[in-house]
Amino acid sequence: MDFTQFLQDPDAALRLPYFEGLSVCDADATHRLREPLESGWYEFRKSGRWLTVVGAIEPEPDKWQLKRLTGYTVNGQFVTNDLQARLFGLPADEDLPRFAPVGALRWFDGHLLYDRQEFETEAEPEVRNAFEEERPIAEIKGVTPALAQVFVIESMAREMVREAERRVREAAEQKERAAELARWQSTIEGRISLALSHTGAELMDWRRQGAHRAVVRYRLGARRFECVIDTGTLQIVDAGICLEGADQQLNLASLPSAVREAIDTGQLHVFRRV
Repeated sequence: MDFTQFLQDPDAALRLPYFEGLSVCDADATHRLREPLESGWYEFRKSGRWLTVVGAIEPEPDKWQLKRLTGYTVNGQFVTNDLQARLFGLPADEDLPRFAPVGALRWFDGHLLYDRQEFETEAEPEVRNAFEEERPIAEIKGVTPALAQVFVIESMAREMVREAERRVREAAEQKERAAELARWQSTIEGRISLALSHTGAELMDWRRQGAHRAVVRYRLGARRFECVIDTGTLQIVDAGICLEGADQQLNLASLPSAVREAIDTGQLHVFRRV
């Protein structure tokens, strides 16, 4: 027996699809690669125990006897009544119609290759219309378990997109409201209202009194009060109640506490009637 018949031809070429990992296979054997590639069809050369890549080629599935399956594709997955797996070789420059039936070829290691779009039955257009109109498909005749599963996946994906869009809008609206609040709080009215709110008082109205003063009317509990402040510092110019000359020791944020204490101790004497 001539042992040379068992030696590999160093120039032998293999034209095979690559899916993932560090190997490719044909009908007879699995061949090893040194590094991963992008999925697609390639021409390889044998180099000892390894294959080296010559270059990418056009798909050649018709040269192999492969089992053919029919199902649907969604999110890069191939769905039939019995399985759901990744589908390789989908068109790169266009999207298939939603709910369109497609054919796939099963390679020798179980990977699935896209073959072509199939003719639709009466069910697919009706399911497509139901999806667009957001109504159920229970009454549509001819809907297979695979088609129903794809409908559920597509519907859930649409809701997830809508939820993401809603959250983005809410975040943008909250950011805008925060910006508006910051702008308002930088105004005289905003500063006055914010200072009063810290002690539970509520701004009712205010008006300018000269270049650097303002008359502020506020509510504390069930009672109303009026004071005069410096608009630059919010220091009290006239508290509107008897503080025994300590008006200017307070600002608008501390005045309501002084008023509340005067009420609690029965020492409140109002000078500015509201």
